[in-house]
Amino acid sequence: MPVIRDRIIQGESQYATEYITEAHEAYKYYYNRWQFLGDSFAGGFDYMMSRYLEPYYYESRDDYQKRIREVALDNHVRSITGLYNSFLFRKQPKRDLGSLENNPNIDAFLKDADLDGRSFDSFISDLSKMAMVYGNAWVIIDKPSSQVSTRAEALQQGIRPYVSLFTPDNVLDWKYERQINGAYTLTYLKVKEEILENDQYIREYTPEEINVYRVAGKDRKGEYLETIPNQMGRVPAICVYAERSNIRGIGNSAVGDVADMQKMIYEEYSEIQQIVRLTNHPSLVVEEGVEYSAGAGSIIKMPSNADAAKKPFLLQPNGASIESVLSSIARKIEAIDRMACLGGIRSVESRRLSGVGLQSEFQLLNSKLASFAAQMEHAEEQIWDMWAAFEGQAFDGSIEYPRSFSIQDKANEISLLKMAKETNPTDPMTNEKIDKMILETITERSYDEVKEWYEEWKQQNAPAKDMVQHAPVTSADDLVTHLREMVEAGYTDEEIKTLHPELAQLFNNGQDQV
Repeated sequence: MPVIRDRIIQGESQYATEYITEAHEAYKYYYNRWQFLGDSFAGGFDYMMSRYLEPYYYESRDDYQKRIREVALDNHVRSITGLYNSFLFRKQPKRDLGSLENNPNIDAFLKDADLDGRSFDSFISDLSKMAMVYGNAWVIIDKPSSQVSTRAEALQQGIRPYVSLFTPDNVLDWKYERQINGAYTLTYLKVKEEILENDQYIREYTPEEINVYRVAGKDRKGEYLETIPNQMGRVPAICVYAERSNIRGIGNSAVGDVADMQKMIYEEYSEIQQIVRLTNHPSLVVEEGVEYSAGAGSIIKMPSNADAAKKPFLLQPNGASIESVLSSIARKIEAIDRMACLGGIRSVESRRLSGVGLQSEFQLLNSKLASFAAQMEHAEEQIWDMWAAFEGQAFDGSIEYPRSFSIQDKANEISLLKMAKETNPTDPMTNEKIDKMILETITERSYDEVKEWYEEWKQQNAPAKDMVQHAPVTSADDLVTHLREMVEAGYTDEEIKTLHPELAQLFNNGQDQV
């Protein structure tokens, strides 16, 4: 049976499994690494079943399985990825969808982006996590085929574009081609779509058509299922990077080094567990033929003519080595925090970092998050552009992710600003600057943003003019209170003078000026 790589031979019903599962050379090279990164993020049962614990020499299979079951994973990869994502989406990106705002499908898509109950915000958050873990992730936009003749029928049946998320270990093959203008375009993609019982479904995308295959049963028999015309005229997929590498379709993991260090800590926790077991349960050494029982109150029977030099004894290792292992783990955790630029955030105890050290670390973290934000902003623009194309529209909106994340040690900064305030500087400008910095630190906004917000709040909460009572002002206390009330209500200077002519008498001893 002929098999041609770059095109599908129509009319054939059976296809070689080798062709269907053929993969990119980079996929073969990075697959084991992606599996490791995915398991490091998932932790728990997935990590245990992948057997990342190194076996001892001459260790039996049963002993190895028991040791794996007894060691828990301290999952730093998931913790750090969650922290990055929490900072990245603490402020929601600003989405101006332009003409798509009037699309009747937009609300349904935002509430259920993947036709599996996941909102678009949740989908983007999960996409960001997977890109950080693997280095990149893939988004495929699709629209169910239908036989409807009108848009109203399509709306009634809920036929609309949706998105799907694929991790790199599920994307078998891809190809980019350089266009005349120098831009690279994705022209081929093959993904492992889903597994149902023993059947693996694989979908192949080209600009002209979409082909569906199945690798069925335990004998992995390859089978061609169907071909769907690609009405988009391009491969409806986007590669989303956490950090780009020198290979298209491959990214650099944001937590790859953390995963390696996490594995070393996992090994050392196993060593601690073994030391504890051997220390608390020493080995009993007896001569062959001696009868003995183990446990509390155990009895050992020796022959009466036994050599006294061969009496039973215990082999018990020194448990002091636990401290050195714990110290090694602590240093590795510090290294993880340093690599992730999270030493001032993840540390349980206060570390002896100078103010300059903390500030430098926060700046590095802010730069890292800003880079993630730029990649996600670009990815989301591509998603909306392709979604609009499925709806027969052009995306004319804009997506804006924050670039500054105001990551700082609030308690430390406010303490320093308080000390500066207590020095009672004589320069009014210095006092004003300290007050502004305190306000910005507490509110996590710039002074201008806080001022603008306060002016809006003051206008919304200002008393109405017709609610202000204008009794004659006879004392200084009444004057201050009433003037403040009138200013907040929006009275002009001339209105105040007209309503209270007695102010001229109070301020100027009868003169006409206030």
